[in-house]
Amino acid sequence: MAVKRNKSRKATPKVTPPGLTPLQKILLDEAGRKVTITSEGRQQEVSIEQVVTRKLLQVAASGSVHALSNAVNEIILAQRIMQREIEEDIEFAHRVKAHQQVLLDKARKEGQDLNTVLPHPDDIEIIPGVGYKVHGPWDEAELKIVLGNCARRDLYILQAALEERLGEPESDQNSGGRDKQFPGASALVLVHFFNDGLPARFHKSDMQLIADLYKCRRLTKRDLLKITHQEWAAIGSPKPRGWRMPSLRKTCADLERVTEGCIELLHEMMAGQIMSDREISARLRQLQR
Repeated sequence: MAVKRNKSRKATPKVTPPGLTPLQKILLDEAGRKVTITSEGRQQEVSIEQVVTRKLLQVAASGSVHALSNAVNEIILAQRIMQREIEEDIEFAHRVKAHQQVLLDKARKEGQDLNTVLPHPDDIEIIPGVGYKVHGPWDEAELKIVLGNCARRDLYILQAALEERLGEPESDQNSGGRDKQFPGASALVLVHFFNDGLPARFHKSDMQLIADLYKCRRLTKRDLLKITHQEWAAIGSPKPRGWRMPSLRKTCADLERVTEGCIELLHEMMAGQIMSDREISARLRQLQR
């Protein structure tokens, strides 16, 4: 016997489950916050979740669990929602990574510049139970910054080799050993500063940096003077032939000042105090003086 279906019945629409409310986000942050308690005469660092669970069991043993039970239920609900969002992020990251890998393989096959594939699939890190991170440029603007920092790193290797070839300036030779530094010290500090700040895919190992330095050392003094002069002009910061870096002490002081200024700028951006690109650019120019 055939089953008759009610054609007037409408399909139940799919309902997208709601995300975390602001209150639930605060609740999760507080639940994971670490506090120090004294238990059995010893200090322990535990999360608020653990404190609530212990209190719940203690109150349950004495008879009343209503308020604490409600708090635990809210935490569990918020955690489930957060876990679902994490799983959705991970699924999205897998799809993007696979798609970008197809584009990368196509670019490699056609002999195109592999840097045009953004984000690069190797830069997408999928973290189980957490989500994903992109450790590299997301678009052409970010790629331009990264490649500019790569160029500066390689230029400072060239500058270090040049200063080694030029030897110590006369003022240092007559200083009597006070505040002594080897030629190229400031340049090598900046090599590591720029290299350590690059994404992993653009980062060079210590052995690669040493190999690059030895390649530059094989150049003649004339070629070092010429190429270094040209490279400074190429990055928009022309220097006279034979120009030397400032002293190591001044270089380290400038790096400390710029680093502290960038951290302060980042905090202001996260707090919404600085929003426009013009304001950010002005602050960065100010730090470079």
